[in-house]
Amino acid sequence: MGMGDAIKNVFKNYMNFDGRARRSEFWYFMLFNGLVSTVLMLILPLWAIWQLAALIPTLTVSWRRLHDTGRSGAYWCLNFLPIVGSILFIIMCTEDSKPGDNVYGPNPKGIGAGGYPAQFGGYNGGTMPVNTPPQPRQQNSFLGVRCLAGPLQGQTYTVGTQGLSFGTDVSNMVRLPAGTPGVSRVHCAIRWQQGVPVLVDLGSTYGTFMGDERRLPREYPERVAAGSRFYLGGRGVLFEIVNI
Repeated sequence: MGMGDAIKNVFKNYMNFDGRARRSEFWYFMLFNGLVSTVLMLILPLWAIWQLAALIPTLTVSWRRLHDTGRSGAYWCLNFLPIVGSILFIIMCTEDSKPGDNVYGPNPKGIGAGGYPAQFGGYNGGTMPVNTPPQPRQQNSFLGVRCLAGPLQGQTYTVGTQGLSFGTDVSNMVRLPAGTPGVSRVHCAIRWQQGVPVLVDLGSTYGTFMGDERRLPREYPERVAAGSRFYLGGRGVLFEIVNI
């Protein structure tokens, strides 16, 4: 995750204490906050306004960062302990994401034990190459996406080695008609990450949602498998992952 995406994601989740935040999201935002604070110190009224504006997102991203390490966000209160508490907090925030899902949500990297998503049983032999071609889950069965509702209803698309992109632009592999409500020109994509399919929102205007109505953060991979459903903007454009 780059600095720009990290900053956008933190402000998008301004009041969100739930879920997990990667190291890159946390530390890029801390760097951004520090740079802005330093510049605005020359104008004290603006500096004070910025401190108030950044207070809540700094707290929420810290809370989610601790979740990502497998800890309660309440460990943030260590900062109230002089020197030692802040040092312990910083050490905790430098830790990598705990593999696999935990009680606070799925791994934001989409990776489980040994570098392979826990949902698929883990992989103890090291990290598999990105964009590894899909492997049949059953004999003569490959992954596909079927449109259950919307302009493309009834059509099925194979998820090849390059994945699938969705949107109204002609560059997309799954192209919806221009003007389809809730669908952006470049909306989302199914990609292969560590040999496993993930769904990624590409900064769509109206969002990409899983079947349980969870909106995906921008550029955060969500692991999917046969049976997973997702919709673009609204339930009028609904897809399902299938074996074909």
